[in-house]
Amino acid sequence: MLHGVIERILDAQTVWADPLGKLFVAIFAALYKPVPAIKDLLHGVWLGHPLHPAITDVPIGAYVVALVLDLSGQRAAATAAIGVGIVFMLLAALAGYADYIDLEDKTRRFGTVHSSLMLVALVLYLVSFLMRLGAVPSPAEVWLSVIGFLIVISSAYIGGELVYNLGTQVDRHAWRGGGTKWAALDVTEIPADKPVKAKAGAQTLVVVRRGSALEALHDVCAHQGCSLSEGKLVDGTIECGCHGSRYRLRDGLVVRGPAVFDQPHYEVREAEGKFEVRRTDTR
Repeated sequence: MLHGVIERILDAQTVWADPLGKLFVAIFAALYKPVPAIKDLLHGVWLGHPLHPAITDVPIGAYVVALVLDLSGQRAAATAAIGVGIVFMLLAALAGYADYIDLEDKTRRFGTVHSSLMLVALVLYLVSFLMRLGAVPSPAEVWLSVIGFLIVISSAYIGGELVYNLGTQVDRHAWRGGGTKWAALDVTEIPADKPVKAKAGAQTLVVVRRGSALEALHDVCAHQGCSLSEGKLVDGTIECGCHGSRYRLRDGLVVRGPAVFDQPHYEVREAEGKFEVRRTDTR
């Protein structure tokens, strides 16, 4: 019920959120996309997990500590905690915008509202922090941080909606089981160096012939569910046509983001003009 209420409220923000989202995407795509290594670093490809949510716990925790310290009258310690929160909030924003530029439609709108609220909170905390550097305490510096904290918590809730209800940055194969049995493919011909979409029972795969070798990955991209068979082959990898994620054909390892999760890989064998596959990793 609450999700539906939040969704209706955010959907009503199209007047400002959609144009602002396009502006944000243009700015951060221009910053990140020319250097794929930086974008991969911020996605968390090296970590095997999205980097943004791994950082966000730090500023939220720091702001909780600052709130408690303010209530107990420990101004200097609260100021230090807010300083830590600001630094890690900036780092979280850098990682978050790397993920954000690949969002579309409703997910981008949610992401725009989430990031806009966080930017407002960041400004409030920055002003509060600068005021705290003065010798004379002011009630305003505490109230600014309290308001900033309420905005951070509200924005974090929207971020949770973005992940858990809209499914952004989740592994599309998290619940896909493995198996040791061979299953027949529904194709009889696989041309060289061309992605071929094929069915093996209930699974849809992309199969590639490279010389005498046959490689197969699940066709659904782990990032946002696009079809890999509509992508292209690049140096022993297959590149998703939607957002440019690349997976190594020989084992499904993600080698370029925005995907951070590996792709299910399948062993292929050919016998008597028929092709069979079985999963090589069971996670």
